[in-house]
Parts: sequence; structure tokens; C-alpha cells
Amino acid sequence: MRKCLLVASVLIFGLVILSSFSLAQHHGGAATQPKSQPQPAMKMASTDVFADGTQITVMVMRNETHKGMLQKMNMKEELEPGTTHNIMVLVRDEKTGKELTGSKVTLKVVDPDEKEQVKPGNYKEMMRTYDAYFKLADKGRHQVLVLFESGGNKRTVGVSYDAEGCTCP
Repeated sequence: MRKCLLVASVLIFGLVILSSFSLAQHHGGAATQPKSQPQPAMKMASTDVFADGTQITVMVMRNETHKGMLQKMNMKEELEPGTTHNIMVLVRDEKTGKELTGSKVTLKVVDPDEKEQVKPGNYKEMMRTYDAYFKLADKGRHQVLVLFESGGNKRTVGVSYDAEGCTCP
């Protein structure tokens, strides 16, 4: 039952964000850009992973989409130069659903060429997520590893990401 509620809440969260992007696109977004420029894809890849009583939701979105979301929420944040994607991580207690905000989160991305990027997850109170910016190739499978420490326990989870979205290993 809790799992269904959690999945439903993540889906609702995603639908709210995606519908707000869709509305923004229909209310002047396309009119402000020349027709020769493609509109950025308004989607976010998301998956849940469970580890030792903790639920980790990994969300990956292109910087253009992330910037639009930040503007919608009136958040002032500059995108990290030279990056293409934002990776957000929501950490929750699996039984209670309560967010674990005092966690230490590190994100590691291994690209299709086996090159690694490691960055600390910065906690965003308004979003209740940890995030970092990465440069991801347009094609190929990336491994996204989340290393987190909470309550003295260390855990590592991973997902695969490609242009089609996130999948569990």
C-alpha cells in the first residue's frame, strides 16, 4: 500500500511539473523562439531504487528543462557551465516516507566511454532533493551511482540512464 502511494505521489509530482512545462510552452514559449530552433524536450527520467529500508528516487533532466522548472518555481540558480544535465536525488525512509534531509550524498556518473564524473549532491530545501550538474553524451548508456550516508549507515545504489530514461541495473 505504501509503495502504491509513493509511486502515485512521484507520478503526481512528475505530472505537475510536466504539465506546467506544457502550459508554459503553449502560452508563448513557441512564439518567442524562431521556428528553425527546436524546442527542448520537456521530460524528466525518473526511477526508484530501494536499499536497506531507504527509497532513493533518481531524476535526470536536461539543463534546458531544469532551467525552465527553476524559473517556474522562482528559484534563482545558475546552471553549471559546460554541463548538459541535472541529476536530482530524493532520499526517503521506505517505511515512513519521510525525507532524509540530513544525508550526505555523492553522485557519480560513468559515461559510455568509462569516463567518470563525481560530484557532491547539494541539498535544495525547496525541492527537498540533492542535485548536481553533469555533462552527459547524447547517446549511449550512462551509469548513475548514488552514494549516501544517513544515520551512520552508508549505502550505494545505481541506475542506468540513456536518452530513453532511467532503468534499474
